[in-house]
Amino acid sequence: MRKREAAELKKETALKNFRFNRFLILRYFLAAFFFSNLYWLLMLFMGRSWSALLPLSLIILAVPAIMDHARLYGEMSDQVQQKLRHHSFYQYVQLILNGFLLVVSLTDSGIRRLFPFLTATSEAKAAIFSVLMIGIFMSAFCLHRIQRIYRQKDKHYGYIKEFVKMN
Repeated sequence: MRKREAAELKKETALKNFRFNRFLILRYFLAAFFFSNLYWLLMLFMGRSWSALLPLSLIILAVPAIMDHARLYGEMSDQVQQKLRHHSFYQYVQLILNGFLLVVSLTDSGIRRLFPFLTATSEAKAAIFSVLMIGIFMSAFCLHRIQRIYRQKDKHYGYIKEFVKMN
């Protein structure tokens, strides 16, 4: 009897981990945004810039998105419609803000206001442009991935279905 209970527990844990791993890349990207915004906030805070409100607001918006993922760990249903709505909202805001920052940072005054810890050289503009473009692609990828998960078109959902069939 104990072997059967252990096997059931092992199967349940494996299934829970399969379901949770559907969101792995989303969690990594969310963490990357959180820490890059935190770093940007600290740099602006040390420079006593009012622009620090931008990364601070992004960090505050990230907290409910992080909670979305924490709630999903115990979720045993494959129906996750709208369970990442805070994360989706966060990614839309991050995407729009990165686009805005991209345009503003093309000017010398924009760089001085938003990134006062950098000098307005062509190298700094290129670095900022690169970082913001990477952020735009990451946000767009996350939004696309969330939609695929909602429609159950992600490859992890296929793995879950296969695992359930085999057991």
